[in-house]
Amino acid sequence: MRPDDAEDVVNLYDTLTDEERYFRFFAMHPAHLADWAKSLTLPKTGQYSLGAFGVGRLLGVANYVVCTPKPDVAEVAVVVAHAQHLRGVGTALLRQLGRIARDSGIRQFVAEVLWENHLMLRVLADAGWPCTRRLDGSVLHITVDLAAEAH
Repeated sequence: MRPDDAEDVVNLYDTLTDEERYFRFFAMHPAHLADWAKSLTLPKTGQYSLGAFGVGRLLGVANYVVCTPKPDVAEVAVVVAHAQHLRGVGTALLRQLGRIARDSGIRQFVAEVLWENHLMLRVLADAGWPCTRRLDGSVLHITVDLAAEAH
């Protein structure tokens, strides 16, 4: 992702339904949308963002942020334009991001996913790495083992 992709990130957000916004941000209307777009397009040290584009528009974004004080663990997130769901965009982004992360010394992705977010759970499963899940209320705490071979 590049700095001039920030508008595309906001446009991607606009394609999401209220439910999809809630699943991604745990709120339907995040207060800092411009900051989110900037964080994806101007990542700092320990962050990486990857976008999938098609016909001049952003189809999806996957990103990670290294967890401190564990430099080999990163929190991961994926968001895909509504019209691109169930087309493999999220899975492809996550697989590529996982390879990049592993090459950078990251051994695990962690994610907090609402238990009813079946699309994200499917993306995590389809990526092929072993995952562990722990339910805490309505949130699944998921750990993805990038050190293992994806199947």
